[in-house]
Amino acid sequence: MRSDLCLVIDQGSNSSQAMVFDRFGNCLSRGKVQVKTQYTPPNRVEQRPQDVLISLKRAALEAISNLKREDRSNLRTAALITQRSSVLCWDADNGQPLTPLISGQDRRGFHYIDELMPLASMIRQLTGLYPNAHLPASKLRWCMEHMAFNTAKHRVRGGPIAAWLIKQLLDEQPNLIDGVTAARTLLYSIKDRDWHPELLDLFQLPDSLLPKVRPSKFNFGTLKLPGFKLPLNFVSGDQASALFAFGEPSQDNLFINLGNGGFMNRVLTERGLHPQERILHQLILSAKQPLYSAEATINGVENALEWGFDICRPETRNIDHWADQHTDPPLFMNMVGGVGSPYWQPLDRSCWINDSDDPKARMVAVMESIIFLICRNIKAMSSLPPARQIIIAGGINRFNSLCQGLADLSGLPVLRYAQSDITALGAAWQTLPNSVRNMLPETTFTPEANPSLAERYQAWLVAFNNHLSSLSG
Repeated sequence: MRSDLCLVIDQGSNSSQAMVFDRFGNCLSRGKVQVKTQYTPPNRVEQRPQDVLISLKRAALEAISNLKREDRSNLRTAALITQRSSVLCWDADNGQPLTPLISGQDRRGFHYIDELMPLASMIRQLTGLYPNAHLPASKLRWCMEHMAFNTAKHRVRGGPIAAWLIKQLLDEQPNLIDGVTAARTLLYSIKDRDWHPELLDLFQLPDSLLPKVRPSKFNFGTLKLPGFKLPLNFVSGDQASALFAFGEPSQDNLFINLGNGGFMNRVLTERGLHPQERILHQLILSAKQPLYSAEATINGVENALEWGFDICRPETRNIDHWADQHTDPPLFMNMVGGVGSPYWQPLDRSCWINDSDDPKARMVAVMESIIFLICRNIKAMSSLPPARQIIIAGGINRFNSLCQGLADLSGLPVLRYAQSDITALGAAWQTLPNSVRNMLPETTFTPEANPSLAERYQAWLVAFNNHLSSLSG
């Protein structure tokens, strides 16, 4: 007897994907459609909402059409995963978008955040988040102050893209959002588990603007696709979902997901356990018994490598080979996209120190800066019980030199799995009853003595702090 199947639709900013999983985590089919993004210097990043919606439907239909005929009848449920910080406004009656989709990379509301920085400690106590302009609240305020809506004010709704997709994709057209995504807005109290009136007042937003909050596992409504209707039973954010890819996440693990940017998570299973200041305290499962994590963010990861390739223009992209050749590269001040935790510096002033004319050595320095930012955040999480191992995922985990360097510098074994779609895999695990995960790591990188890397890390810490100080001075 074949197992029940789950359709996971995953909106990840630059592309929309859909995958069908069984309860053992096997992906039986998939579809993927790219989405265009418009970049307008210095800090605006937008997409057309309808382009995103159409891409998601096309990806879902492609995944279903690629299924064997006998498997289609076993589709039982669906899950929706989104990037957490992209926002828009829409008409409550017909769901028509009233604004562009403002990307999570967009920072147009930074001046609102600057005004509220004296209240950062209070905001962090309520939300678990350190205020920054990538999060939705400042972008929603910008929309309310700068966009001319062609509808009555009481019909204007706004929030993360997940809420708009729920309204567009479901027969019932509800105004709902899951708690995990809501918790990423700077408007949600992780204690009260709902929108907080004081936060709404700080950002001058009406409470009527936002959708109603529901648990991650909830019957949101009926997903409608040509020839198919499925109950949408799970909605969450991408990074939170990824933590469940290999089953119930353990506090013993440090989870690192390296895509365009990077996210580091330690699950908080002990009541009252909190990360240190300037590390995020994040909801990863919205339920009667919620689950939280300590989360660190690294802004410059794959985008930093692309930035470096554009500047250096090496003939190939074989970073692993270059790392063996260049054992004393320069130091890269990685501020691509600004600097995330624990520094929270919005400026992008990247440069090389002790520079080399060799483009390959420069690229090794960019790769090492990602390792250094990870290890700096591991230190920032030092109030938590020590992790026993690192599970690494994301596009650039393919670089052996990065994984081995991280193992050497952190002193922790680094486990790399063959499975790449861990966000969707985690959603399937939470959506399908009796899910099983028996995957083993593809490669384990064991820590080795690496005194030259440790020496460069200490030199980088001093140089990076001096570089940040020079910008603020």
